[in-house]
Amino acid sequence: MPTARDPLPRSLRPLPDESLPGFLLRMAHRLDLTPDQVALRVGLTTPKYAHAKVSASHLLMMDEARLKDFSRVARITPEEADSLTLRSYSDRYPALTQMLPSPGKALRPRKEPWVLRNHSRYCPRCLAGDGTPIQNLHGGPWKRQWRLGFVFACLQHQAFLLSDCPRCCLPALGGRLGSSVTLLPTPNTPRLHPAQCRNPVGNPEKREICGHRLDTSEPETAALPHDMANLQAVLLDLLVGDTPSDLASQRFANLQVAVSMIQAGWPVAADLVPTQAHAPLEAHLAAQPRSTRRTRPTAEATSRQPGTPWNTPPDSALATAGVLLAAYHLLAQEPSGPRSTLPQLLRHLPTRDDLRWGRTWHTLAREASPSLRRQIDQVYRHRLSPEWIRQGAPTLRPSKANTTQKIFSSVNNLTGLEIAAEHIPQFLPVSWLSAAIFEDPESIIAARRRRLRRVLPVHLVQAISNLNFLEAAAFLGIPTSWSTQDRLRIQPLAPFQDLKDRDLPATLRRLAQHIVGGKRIDYQARRTEFSGWILDDKTWDDLCQHKNSLTGRKPTRRTREAASAFVWSRVTKSEFSLAPVFQPPIWHTDRALRSEIPHLELLRRWDQKQAPIPYPGLLAALESHAMRLIKPTVTQSDQAGA
Repeated sequence: MPTARDPLPRSLRPLPDESLPGFLLRMAHRLDLTPDQVALRVGLTTPKYAHAKVSASHLLMMDEARLKDFSRVARITPEEADSLTLRSYSDRYPALTQMLPSPGKALRPRKEPWVLRNHSRYCPRCLAGDGTPIQNLHGGPWKRQWRLGFVFACLQHQAFLLSDCPRCCLPALGGRLGSSVTLLPTPNTPRLHPAQCRNPVGNPEKREICGHRLDTSEPETAALPHDMANLQAVLLDLLVGDTPSDLASQRFANLQVAVSMIQAGWPVAADLVPTQAHAPLEAHLAAQPRSTRRTRPTAEATSRQPGTPWNTPPDSALATAGVLLAAYHLLAQEPSGPRSTLPQLLRHLPTRDDLRWGRTWHTLAREASPSLRRQIDQVYRHRLSPEWIRQGAPTLRPSKANTTQKIFSSVNNLTGLEIAAEHIPQFLPVSWLSAAIFEDPESIIAARRRRLRRVLPVHLVQAISNLNFLEAAAFLGIPTSWSTQDRLRIQPLAPFQDLKDRDLPATLRRLAQHIVGGKRIDYQARRTEFSGWILDDKTWDDLCQHKNSLTGRKPTRRTREAASAFVWSRVTKSEFSLAPVFQPPIWHTDRALRSEIPHLELLRRWDQKQAPIPYPGLLAALESHAMRLIKPTVTQSDQAGA
């Protein structure tokens, strides 16, 4: 915990996009101190460990207490102090999301190749400053964005960024490769200009500092091509522009996956990489081992993986620009088009058990866009070798179910309708089937109708969102075990059997039009709001006192549990068996729901108004209570499905 310290006698205002290491260097230069002395004064180290290296984790973020102490001592605002870290980019840049902690937890020590923690790219002209008196004295900024793997060019000066010091040939602000991750190299070295190279060189016993000025004129580098400059502008706009953060994050994740595939399958996609980037990219790939495979993806094997260069951007800014441009073009292609590179690239990739993939498949499954997952899944299953297919699709857990069933039902995307996946209930009301599909839904046997009510919403979410079948089911809150383990309780429809030979896309469009015809409701928000809801004691007592509610047998505990599931189902339009009252911790694990037949039998009779109706007065009270719970958003479609 930072301790109280006196404010510094003098300070500096952070420069635009300045990083924490750069700010410490300029402050040390202004105060004629060493960087580690400044770090001690502002609370990045403690007196007990005054000679310890400053942790690079501070570049990612500072906790609230440290941030307040830092800003007070440095005489800047907490907002300015936070702007020196990379934290503000985390909701748009998935590589940072993986490193930052969840609330109440410590920073993750995971190595993330798309975040440069122990070195920095740089632009010499930016380091030289903008000509103002303060920057003439202490130099320009070491920028935060130079620490992000996709930043390869300075658009202000239309030049590629540099990575190494020209004199010592070591990474800038990084020292020797493989050294420990610290905020600054040799932080105890005094009287160095912020733009001087701080890398140690020579004999370790008689260490010297390189000292080369990185802001001086360098040899002419390759000119920044127009297409690469445009790409850099597009990527920076994703980072700081108006694009929604979740969409920006998915696009960065898509690029990471595409870069991994291009590097793993090199030279299959070489035509997409500009010619001038071939040599540095091939030099980067030449350093990787020929093959690194494991027979089983165990945690022990994962911890021992040697290196993962396929998901690592090249050190060269030119090579990084080239492979990112190729990834950008690859993602822009129509995957089913005759000139698409993706199918050919996937056919030539090493299998997924190769350790050089790193976190590529995790990024695809958890962070990339659903459309990219679907494209890769489709090619994966239909165009790749049996060896790949036996491993399961890359976004799915391998199992007998998801490698033998047709889980990717082909449906047309619905266009021209103002409807979102959130507007689809998990379990269709019978009245919707009647209005949108069948003139006489009672003619369908009950089991088949339940199947339609379960599966049509999944197909409808597919058609609206472009998710595959399992992803759409998960979006609706349907357990994974229903579709990937043992006997499948939910699987794609067969139009001939399930829809009496009706066309599935046309059926989905009629159903969507029926939903659009009423007031659309965010059923996903309702499922979230009522995720732990059950009938409380007072409400249950009030319902039981309703007129005629006690006609016949006296309600039991089983009746109350069924009543809770009934109201929850009416409110959320979800399946009875998924009600919170039937889930842990409310439903004890030693009770098997399948053996509690009266629960579901009672619920089905209530749902279908099957005579004689058990507890008719209680049923009416339950329906009224459900309507009261949703009264602020009650609509015609609610009443139709009630």
